[in-house]
Amino acid sequence: MPTWAVRAHAVFDWVWWMAYVNALWWVFAFAGGIVFGIVPASTAAAHLTRRRLRGEVFPVARTFAAAWRRDLRKSNVALGAGFLVTGMLAVGVAGQFAAGALGSVLGVTTVVALAAAFLITAVAVPLYVHYELPLGAYLFTASRWAVRNILHVVLVLLGAVAIAGVGSILPGVVPFLTVGGWLTLSTVLCISFFTANDRAVADRAAAASPSS
Repeated sequence: MPTWAVRAHAVFDWVWWMAYVNALWWVFAFAGGIVFGIVPASTAAAHLTRRRLRGEVFPVARTFAAAWRRDLRKSNVALGAGFLVTGMLAVGVAGQFAAGALGSVLGVTTVVALAAAFLITAVAVPLYVHYELPLGAYLFTASRWAVRNILHVVLVLLGAVAIAGVGSILPGVVPFLTVGGWLTLSTVLCISFFTANDRAVADRAAAASPSS
């Protein structure tokens, strides 16, 4: 096949993946009554995207459901606080915007806090599916990682801005692609960052070992 056809097929394949993950996320978020369904739906999406990056083939809907059930309690314990704080800050920013006070000190502070909470939570979700840590360590570890990897955090933030921009230009895609697109993009970016970091740590350890 011509190179352009292969690339076009890959692009449309990922677009289809985002739409599929988006639909599954909404189904299982509602299955958990939203409050308890959002977090495991997000980790399930990240888990499946990670497996797809590895080239694994699996039944998507059934695997998503199994991951959601498995992590229903565990993911909420590990990441629920991050999602809750992010949601509360988002409500606060919306209130400040409606009141026309977004430019005030309180409004700016709330926006900054929302951005920080959103980014930490965005990093924590792929971290959760990529590493085995104590349940109380994921948000703290994500915070430390974000502080130490500013460039990577900026790339994640730019990804969020890009998706929000597409949603504002083409509002019709919001119900069908936005959540799936964001979870796919943030997982791909963060897993790439984590993998590169693990490789660098292993190389440094090998270089420092006495046998080398």
